Amino acid sequence: MASREEVLKNPAFTALKQVGHKPEDDIYTWSQGLGFHNYNLLNGLKENVKEPSVREAVLNDIWSFLYSVGLERANKVLGIEKKPNVDKINKIMTDIMNDKKHPAILGMGDYVEEAFLNWVKAFALYDFAAYTYLEKHLGAKEALRIYMGLWETFSLAALEQVKETLGIKSATDVDMDVLGKLSRIYWESIAAPYRVTKHTKDVHEAEILLCPYWENMKALLGEEKARSMTLKTEAITSCNYYDAVLKALGVFDKFTFTMDKFACCGDNCCRVRIEHRK
Repeated sequence: MASREEVLKNPAFTALKQVGHKPEDDIYTWSQGLGFHNYNLLNGLKENVKEPSVREAVLNDIWSFLYSVGLERANKVLGIEKKPNVDKINKIMTDIMNDKKHPAILGMGDYVEEAFLNWVKAFALYDFAAYTYLEKHLGAKEALRIYMGLWETFSLAALEQVKETLGIKSATDVDMDVLGKLSRIYWESIAAPYRVTKHTKDVHEAEILLCPYWENMKALLGEEKARSMTLKTEAITSCNYYDAVLKALGVFDKFTFTMDKFACCGDNCCRVRIEHRK
């Protein structure tokens, strides 16, 4: 078991400090986020995969993989076993998603920092496994389509709160200043420090220098194995994430979004670019 000192050396805490967040607040982003991720995957499988046996195989493989990695506290709290009881795990995940007071949230550690970090780790493992076993059972094309849908759902689920925060009532309220603020909010919500490198009325560029998701996936699985998933998913999934936001705001015809660097694909940072269409 890692000591408290070792736990606090994790890059996730450096990221939290840089964005001004506390583990006792962000623990809900990752714990309830994992519940939401699982909920969306269940729906995605139900909507897109006809054979119940294939859906069951994907889910069994995901939870068996998490068990095999050996994140002991997560296995205990979520009831993950070598032969997983998927229905039981899904019930726990749904309850966590809907209840900030669920005992499993803080139960993921002996103290809040450890619990927060174990949720970050569990989320990273689950996300890796979700694509990996979708691909195994459905093939790359269908797996990517479903996986992109999971993250698109995340992007839209957060949008109403972001619109309220930024005072967005219609498409006419959206300009480059607003989009830059929106982009920062989205990244910093997952404790990813956001550094603006260029901002004009026509262009917004920023770099994300530290990603708790990637740092912990890499540490848990090793860089080569982690990239066996991220190299196939992150570019198109991330760009589609923001395309969905622009469309929902009604400004896709006025602005474009792209990313041209990805830390989890070998770059020294992630880099975003929003442009005014001309």
